[in-house]
Parts: sequence; C-alpha cells; structure tokens
Amino acid sequence: MNRDAVVGLVCLVASVALYACLGHIEEPRAMAFPQTVIIAMGVLSALLFLQHLLFPKPGAKTAPLPWARVGGLFVIIVVYLFLLEPVGFYLASFLFFMAVVCIMGCKRLGIKQLLMWAVGAVAFTVILFVLFKVLLEVQTPQGLLI
Repeated sequence: MNRDAVVGLVCLVASVALYACLGHIEEPRAMAFPQTVIIAMGVLSALLFLQHLLFPKPGAKTAPLPWARVGGLFVIIVVYLFLLEPVGFYLASFLFFMAVVCIMGCKRLGIKQLLMWAVGAVAFTVILFVLFKVLLEVQTPQGLLI
C-alpha cells in the first residue's frame, strides 16, 4: 500500500469519527460549516483511496517522509493553538501561514520570496476575515488586533 492509500484511509476514518462527533452540536446553523468541511474531507479521502485501488502505480517509488518538516509543522500547529487566545485568531493565522510557507519552502528563502509569502499571508488572513466575520458571522478569538 502506498502513501496515498494510507493517507486516504486515515483521513476517511478521521472524517467518519468527526462526523459522529457532530451529533453533540444542537443548533443546525452552527453545524452547517463543520458538516460541509467534514463531508468534503470524507469524499476527497475516499477518492484518494479509490484512485490507489483503480489506478495503481506499479513499482512507484515514494520519497522518504521528511520527518524534520513534519515535526516542524506539528510544532507550528501546537504553537498556533496556544497563540489563538493571547494574540487573536487573525494575527495567529497570519503568523501560522508565514511559518508554514517558510518551512515548506525553506530552500527558496530570499527577500523577494519572503515578500511574496507575506502578501499571500495577508490575502489569506483577509479571506479568513471576510469568510468568518462578514459572511458566516462567526465569533473568533479576540486578540491584539481584530
């Protein structure tokens, strides 16, 4: 079994477990967004696993997992969760996005690339603001800025 099949199965099981947890949410409006995301995750996970079954890649060699990056991303996620309350959702999300792109693209780190990533992080944060604050009217953790 290759990496795509394993990831597909793990995400499919996780989406089923998360969907089962939705039963604890009493208000239907509050359940709509997580339910949509979880269903999309389940469908895409099933498609990834089916792709492995229907179109196997014979003798396909997969590169070894970059454990340093995986560990770095895990640490960033934990730090992000701890920063949500003190600095707020939007600033923490901006910093999270910048940290992730720096780890994932560390080989191409230059001033021009860093500026492009900063612009992308600002755009990402603005999209989050419009999505959660304006469209969905969801309360996010308040912090230093918004």
